[in-house]
Amino acid sequence: MNARNNTIYVAGPMRGYDNWNYDAFHEKTKLLEKSGWNVINPAELDSHHTNSLDASPFDFNPDGNTQHQDHLREILLRDLKCICEECGAIYMLSGWSESRGAKAEWALAKALGLEIFYEIPMPGYGYET
Repeated sequence: MNARNNTIYVAGPMRGYDNWNYDAFHEKTKLLEKSGWNVINPAELDSHHTNSLDASPFDFNPDGNTQHQDHLREILLRDLKCICEECGAIYMLSGWSESRGAKAEWALAKALGLEIFYEIPMPGYGYET
């Protein structure tokens, strides 16, 4: 079995949430691992970045700050590459459709034909595989 088929990426909102919404990412990661998935959790990957970032989850603004935009470019490049190279599925946390980053991750997963799981069903998005 291809390891990619058993690897899932957790996508969801971070900006505007306490502690970047890491608790939701970690909780879902534990549940998915118990179900047998190899999980890629961007909250774990980000943990060393947020300490060097001069912003909170409430004032991070890549639209008005080039340092924040550069940071977002670095993170999205890492995450999208990870999805392309390592994942066979993606799990969309509640609130993902309000997150620009999670929507980009969803669009890539859709384009690649990955299996897509949703924490909360969204009208118009369905349960594509």
